[in-house]
Amino acid sequence: MNKIRIGTRTSNLAMWQANYVLQKLEQSGYSAEIIGITSTGDKSLGGDLASSVGQFIHAVDAQLLAGNIDIAVHSTKDVPVTISEDFATLAYLERGCTNDLLIFPNSNSHTNLADLLNSKTELSIGQALQAIPHSGMVGTVSGRRQSFMLSKRPDIIPIAVRGQVETRLKRLQEGRVDAIILAEIGLKRLHEIGALAPWILAMSAIRISDDDWPTAPGQGSISVHCRSEDYQKFSDLREALNHVETEIDVTNERKILREIGGGCLYPAGIKVDGGKVAAQISPKNWREIFCQGLPFDGTRFVGKLSDFTPKLPDEQISKSNNSNGGPKLISTLNSDRLARILQNQDINVINKPVIELVPKPEMWPKAFLDESSSRSSWPYLVLTSPFAAKCAIEVAKTNPDLNRIQWLAIGEGTARACFMRGVTVSICAKARDSEQLIQYIDNMIERSTELMIPRSNVASGELVENLRKLGFTTTTWIGYENRSKAVGQIDVEGDDVLLLSSPSSARSWVENSLPIPRNILCMGKSSLEEIESLGYFSNSKVEILKGPTSDFVTEWWKQNRGD
Repeated sequence: MNKIRIGTRTSNLAMWQANYVLQKLEQSGYSAEIIGITSTGDKSLGGDLASSVGQFIHAVDAQLLAGNIDIAVHSTKDVPVTISEDFATLAYLERGCTNDLLIFPNSNSHTNLADLLNSKTELSIGQALQAIPHSGMVGTVSGRRQSFMLSKRPDIIPIAVRGQVETRLKRLQEGRVDAIILAEIGLKRLHEIGALAPWILAMSAIRISDDDWPTAPGQGSISVHCRSEDYQKFSDLREALNHVETEIDVTNERKILREIGGGCLYPAGIKVDGGKVAAQISPKNWREIFCQGLPFDGTRFVGKLSDFTPKLPDEQISKSNNSNGGPKLISTLNSDRLARILQNQDINVINKPVIELVPKPEMWPKAFLDESSSRSSWPYLVLTSPFAAKCAIEVAKTNPDLNRIQWLAIGEGTARACFMRGVTVSICAKARDSEQLIQYIDNMIERSTELMIPRSNVASGELVENLRKLGFTTTTWIGYENRSKAVGQIDVEGDDVLLLSSPSSARSWVENSLPIPRNILCMGKSSLEEIESLGYFSNSKVEILKGPTSDFVTEWWKQNRGD
């Protein structure tokens, strides 16, 4: 037989897998070589890629179909449960460990990564998440990990941390996130070849129990694909590579996932180990439920595989239940999630949007990425409000380069506005206004990074001007219009509270001649300045929000409107 050509992605981890296959073949007397292939997933940094099934395998399998390689090596968890009839799974190599690790900056209270990899210590997910601060940021774009995490800790902000394992850990070191979730097997394999630097091994880490946090189907396993027409011809290769127990377990996991209608990105954890199964399946609409401010759980099972009946959880979104009596919060933010969270604190919320967002997709830059350039030189998209987030996601549907770069959200509200529409931002500055945003960018972003900043038709150029003074290259344009919306009258009592989300909302409130209560809460320094410049609100006490909106409003309400 001629030399076997092994196709693989080019990351350190993918190359480890390909080398493992090569060694197995050489031990069985075959001659083989590795051919590295770059995938579209490898060329992207954006946070929307969790919606692209099989993104990391298509480029390699395409070379297989073209006859440029003989077999393709993949992480099994990246392979869709249904693959093209042109390909066959030739073998599953013996599986490694399947746990996920929560990794965070060095802490005296927890074991470092180097010691953890040499131990068997594990914690429940509840214990593990205690290491994350309130409103902490955790790096993961996995729907499974995000849904499991947010079902326990809805305050956490998921952040897209992409790239090779070493790159993701670098983002943690830089302080972009408070923690990151990674598969243990990848770190073990990199540690074996000395690819984990001392600063990585010194980080603290927690191993999450597989029963409490079941693995992605196929995690820890390596799949080898061949062309379907070559399956019989390569039967001897299958004999050299395939591990029967792993094949049975992984096949059962993928069968369960297929039965519930999921793909490799479905929010389900399914770990089969012989006759035992641990499964956790989130509702298909978990993101919608979460974004409504509601709790969700899903299906959980630990026991005999023969006793397990796969069932897709069906959780309906209940209608909100506003109380009729007492003072109310009138919000121009128009956030169902915020309203529901506050209603759970017995705060009567009325959404009263007074601004209409009009995207201007024709103004946004197109085809701006240079494919020959390093990804480290790609620009960041800076989003300064939930309106900007909503517009960016709409425009990105027909502007693919936007999906491939990193998105920087000014604060939690803007990050969640992206998340509720399926995009996990790469950076959340947790800034309350443009001044804090500038400070964050100054401290955290390299001057060589170009900043792309869409703005509204009524926004000032102060943000862009100040960033340019700091030495940043910026591209800015009118990405959307904020238009005052004609609204009907609303009953406002003296004890009610008005929440104004932006300067535009304040102006529109005036233009609609809407009544005002004695207390006004506003978001950001620019909103406060606009309100103070308008004599319309002069008889009201105005306070600026400090901290996350729901937390601040809840505490304010307890102190000022509580029993």
